[in-house]
Amino acid sequence: MNDQRFASESEQSINKELFYKVLDTDHDPLLFFTKENGWIGANKAFFDLVPLDNIEQLRNNHESIRELFDHEDEEVFTEYDKSWLDYIRTHCPQGYGLGIVDQEGVMHTMSATSTLIKEGGSDLYLLRLEDQSNLVELKAEVVKVEQLKSKFLANIGHEFRTPMNGILGFVDLLSKTSPSDTQLEYIHSVQGSARNLMSNIENLLDLAQMQNGRLSISKSEFNIVSEMEELARGAVSMGRDKGVGILFFIDPKLPTYVTGDVRKIKQVINNLFNNALKFTHSGGRITIEVKLLKRNTTGTCNIGFTVKDTGKGISKSDLSYITRPFVSGDHADNRLGVGLSLSHGLISLMGGELKITSDEGKGSSFSFALTLEGSSDHAMQMINGHSVKVVLIDDKKVDDANHLTNYLRSFGINVTKTQTIDESVFNDAEAVYLIASQDKSDWTIQLAHFKRECKTILLLEEHERLQAKMLHIVDYSLSKPLLPTSLLNHLVAILAIPQAAPVSAPQIQRGVSALVVEDNLINQRLIKLLLKEYGISVIAVSNGDEAVETCRAHTFDIVFMDIDMPIKDGILATQEIKAEEGPARIGKMPIIALTALAMEGDREYILGRGLDDYLSKPLTREKLEYILQKYLHAKV
Repeated sequence: MNDQRFASESEQSINKELFYKVLDTDHDPLLFFTKENGWIGANKAFFDLVPLDNIEQLRNNHESIRELFDHEDEEVFTEYDKSWLDYIRTHCPQGYGLGIVDQEGVMHTMSATSTLIKEGGSDLYLLRLEDQSNLVELKAEVVKVEQLKSKFLANIGHEFRTPMNGILGFVDLLSKTSPSDTQLEYIHSVQGSARNLMSNIENLLDLAQMQNGRLSISKSEFNIVSEMEELARGAVSMGRDKGVGILFFIDPKLPTYVTGDVRKIKQVINNLFNNALKFTHSGGRITIEVKLLKRNTTGTCNIGFTVKDTGKGISKSDLSYITRPFVSGDHADNRLGVGLSLSHGLISLMGGELKITSDEGKGSSFSFALTLEGSSDHAMQMINGHSVKVVLIDDKKVDDANHLTNYLRSFGINVTKTQTIDESVFNDAEAVYLIASQDKSDWTIQLAHFKRECKTILLLEEHERLQAKMLHIVDYSLSKPLLPTSLLNHLVAILAIPQAAPVSAPQIQRGVSALVVEDNLINQRLIKLLLKEYGISVIAVSNGDEAVETCRAHTFDIVFMDIDMPIKDGILATQEIKAEEGPARIGKMPIIALTALAMEGDREYILGRGLDDYLSKPLTREKLEYILQKYLHAKV
């Protein structure tokens, strides 16, 4: 079919001069090239840009058009302009970056595209140069704004963490002052709300960093069982408030210490748990598992993390975009948001992959695995060569029976499960665990008729007390939540294992002294009270100058140094103290950063300036005990 975009009578009126006038209306520089004749023409925008008056000057004065460029984004080695044009057309269809300095000496960032037009057996190339300078400047401005935003968010994070450290710290101390049940309930509510607020702040800060491409992974050694138990206690408390059962399995075979980003690992698990809790109704169940999957010959280990719930599940349509930020499901189901998106990104940064399965109406499972450097030991002592029974009496507690069985077997104990109550129930076992309700005690009458020589243990709910009517059949009680440290202590007592000592808080040798440098008086008092619980004598000062003077007058076993302080900050104070210590003393008085600076890169920056270790606020007992064990050689 003939091309009829122009009427036939208009052909004579379209001449070369009119064609160039049309080209000159285009604001982008345009050039034409043929294999036979080279560069044959260009529009006005091109000659306004470069120091040339016409196309003949380009043909006569330059062997290649590339001589006009200040730089190119790629090193393309082509001998002829045709080969260069073919490369752009084939490999850079979205644009090839280059720079041109105009007649006034101003640099222009250009994007070049090449188009091949075949007409009458001849190949005509069209080169378009699109000025990207304004876009580049806009991107630079966006980067600047994002940097200011990140700094602003970091300041917000600092201002939140400082008072939150005092709130969480003193509420924890208050919980240990023998409060009434009602007071303890209120305390737990404050703790839960404060932790949720802190979690939301951490999520927003990290999401901002991630979207800017500046979120990175920090690596430090930490006690994984201790950190996971801290997380478990908070999860159990939150689940209890909503009436949701929480089963938290922490593998005793995990290494004592692993190296990784503990804050991000806990953040991900906390996000996944909060997501599960939100969509699990009262009476439901959430199971969190942290398991050793494999020990590698390279000194690393694979650790699996899983959060499963019995909630409403996720539809197949929502699963496809569940990890996108700020995307929600239907208006009644706001599952899809910041927490899951951030968790997906954090897991990817740590080298893992978030896997999601869901059965709509029945529940969901979120899991990931990480490869971490780990010590070669087990966090908990294995107890081999012992046999026990788990007897399920109350069918409503089948999850508890299975959970206890898994824990006992993970310690190396031989477990027999049964639901049969007869004369053999107490045979062939050193201990029998009873999974039953104290409210329905008919089972005690049945068991009382059977001869027994083993010990009996009744599994109780959290804060439930063993009733007097049970004492004729129950020797011991074991309270939920089941966690490896408390369970090991229980097993040591029940099975009379002499070589194992109950796991306890660090025991510090007498005469240990510490200097606390903290300008916030509430946080200063908090850290003093915590350290005194371990028998450490404490001197506290409020700024870096006072810290330097105090270290001149006294010798300390350890120093806890705030970083952001008036008069003299913690970094300058640390450097002055270490300079006066001299080479022989450096390392004998560890200086630990105790700071609300917890954005990405802060830890590396602080340790790079001479601090020996780093504690981020809010401070927890687990974090503090790790430092005491590490630097004061505390005995457990």
